[in-house]
Amino acid sequence: MDGFVIDRLPGGIGSPSDFEYEWEEVAFHSRVWETGPDPEGATVVDLTVKTIRGMKLTDLSELRDFLTEYHEQDPDEWKLTPVKVGEYDGYLATDHVFYFVSPGLAAEVSIDRSRFSEDDLLTTAAGFHPETSSS
Repeated sequence: MDGFVIDRLPGGIGSPSDFEYEWEEVAFHSRVWETGPDPEGATVVDLTVKTIRGMKLTDLSELRDFLTEYHEQDPDEWKLTPVKVGEYDGYLATDHVFYFVSPGLAAEVSIDRSRFSEDDLLTTAAGFHPETSSS
């Protein structure tokens, strides 16, 4: 997907759909796995992987600032833990992780934490990397 491979997925996720969109001159390519519909017709997002491409993504700090605004988080309140995702530096939030790949390129993985563990999130993220990477 958009030059990335997806090596690892948690069991029990639903069907995938792909989306492309842009926000603030940054392009997103995402694949979303959903389960459903339930008896009321609702679907649940199990997992989302995204590539994030844009000139303003120059380093991890700029990526964090951009995603803080994108996710409408208060920069002083958003609880982020520095993490290593494969060979990349990133940040872990409650239900997602994002990481800086190279200038202009980053990735984000989010998961339904009511059904999947933090380990599922981090393992999936480590398996979502550029095709040329050996992560």
